[in-house]
Amino acid sequence: MQRTQPNYSTQDLAEISVPVTIAHSEQDEFIKREHAEYLARSLPKAELVHLPGVSHFAPLQRPELFNNAIRVFLGKASK
Repeated sequence: MQRTQPNYSTQDLAEISVPVTIAHSEQDEFIKREHAEYLARSLPKAELVHLPGVSHFAPLQRPELFNNAIRVFLGKASK
C-alpha cells in the first residue's frame, strides 16, 4: 500500500488550501525525509517540523515534543 497509495499528483497537493503541519521524525523508519520535504514544498500552506531524536512513533516516545508541535500548529491555525 505504501508503494501505491495515496498517489496524489503535485497538482492535487497544490489544490489543498488548508494549513498543514508535517511533523517528521529524525529517525523515521517509514517516511523518508525527502518525502516530507516534498509535501512541505507542494502544499501551499504547509510547514515542515523536524522532531529530533525520535522515530515514527514520536507521540509515544516523546509526547511532549510531539504535542508541542501540534499546539504550535493549532495556535497558528486558530488566528
